[in-house]
Amino acid sequence: MGGVECPLHNRRSFLANTAATAGALGLATSWPARALAADPPSIVVAYPSDVPSWDPIAAGASIVSSLYQCVFDKVTDIDPEGAFGPSVGGFKWLDGEGKVLEITVRDGATFHNGDPVTSADIRFTFLERCRADTTLLLGAQWNPLIDDIETPTPNRAIFRFKLPVVTAPQLLVGPSAYIVPKAYFEKVGRDAFAENPVGSGPYKVVDWVRDSRIVLEAYDKYWGGAAPIKRVTLQIMKNVSARIAAIQAGQVDFVHNLPVREVTRLSATPGLTGNLHPINNVLLIHMVNKGIYRDPNLRLAMHHAIDKQALSDAFFAGQAKPLSMWEAEGLPANDPTFKFPFSLDQAKALLAKSGYGPANPAKIVLITLNGVFPNDYDMARALVQMWKAVNIEAELRVMELPEYSDMSRSDKLDAPALYSWTNSTGDPESYSGTLLDPSKRNSVWKSDDVLPRLQPLYREPDYAKRMAGYRALDRWVVEQGYAVPILQGVGTPVFTKRLRYVPFRSGSILPYHWTVS
Repeated sequence: MGGVECPLHNRRSFLANTAATAGALGLATSWPARALAADPPSIVVAYPSDVPSWDPIAAGASIVSSLYQCVFDKVTDIDPEGAFGPSVGGFKWLDGEGKVLEITVRDGATFHNGDPVTSADIRFTFLERCRADTTLLLGAQWNPLIDDIETPTPNRAIFRFKLPVVTAPQLLVGPSAYIVPKAYFEKVGRDAFAENPVGSGPYKVVDWVRDSRIVLEAYDKYWGGAAPIKRVTLQIMKNVSARIAAIQAGQVDFVHNLPVREVTRLSATPGLTGNLHPINNVLLIHMVNKGIYRDPNLRLAMHHAIDKQALSDAFFAGQAKPLSMWEAEGLPANDPTFKFPFSLDQAKALLAKSGYGPANPAKIVLITLNGVFPNDYDMARALVQMWKAVNIEAELRVMELPEYSDMSRSDKLDAPALYSWTNSTGDPESYSGTLLDPSKRNSVWKSDDVLPRLQPLYREPDYAKRMAGYRALDRWVVEQGYAVPILQGVGTPVFTKRLRYVPFRSGSILPYHWTVS
């Protein structure tokens, strides 16, 4: 690798040999399937959501990012413990302010059709496609930043930014920052590529039946080493009860996003085990700056009325830590001195200021998913009951993930939503810098007072100053009621005991790192 870690960031170095030495995952092709088939090794995974298409830079819902990571590479990456560093590309800054970033493509990296990964593919992905198609999620993030990407040699790409982008290496781990092959894409076109993708990741797609199954086969020329588990079948099971039944019946080897109580119960089943572990997800309520929710008294009252510890105890066996801001303990922008209190009295007092009370309850809507992340619907029902205690009457509106994603990106959400946000790097720019920047698609709350506070942080090259700025910003965001952090996420997988599962702090489900004993 020719690149070095960015000197503008105080990050741990990446474990360069992780991908080369770790195991890989594979799954069987039939349904019902014999678990952990051998010679060649295969496993079956029950997965809660399908990809909307196999064009990985078009969208970026966190629940499908693990599927894309099986097939496509990113320039940089995160290891299981959250350490950040190079992947298919190394990186180094060529200036001192964060405007010129050199990417060096790893020798020997190839796409599944045998074409080498080159600087032309990086330019095509982050510049040419994004400028040609403004509907792409990746373009919404990178178009405002990039002036040009130079390709002086096949293995060197030089990003030239319009303004300092000190977190550019971290942004290259973003939820849609996958490298797309220029030659193959231009040969077949977007529609054919979205059905029959070619990536440079550890697995290639050999079969896909929408909302039914995905079959992946190990790519034997993968630069990180071929996956020892050769075949992966992902059965799409949106219903959590179906996933539970499948692991109990021995039809699958791995399930996740289960209620904690089911992880505990299933772990007592012979041949199965569970693994509860903290992840960088934050369970939160996205507020909207529309209608009744423009009232800060209502927004803050909704937050004060939430007993977060009770939610953790009821739905996560106390394993999910209550949050007062996006960042969990140990993340760089966490402020351990800031606590947003649970207080029914404060909630009622705030509502009274806006004329709400027993005779005139505030009537709201809460949008929720059902089965996409652990206990989502049950948590939403519990929130409705908590709010009732302070004279807030909430109607639940259940959405499918694709509908929610489309509405949030097009600014059509008209009510708060219970959601789980994944931050793979732990960097605060993936929290406030993404969720509150009105120019970005993942922003749900939009108001004119946010961007002037964010923009200086985007350009701050001093790591300590940037973290201090985000701590102040994130506290202010909560104090305005622009968002309601609730709990730190918990990984809740159950799997056969012969499967050696590797948890990621990012929350990613990456079978490439798994092995079978």
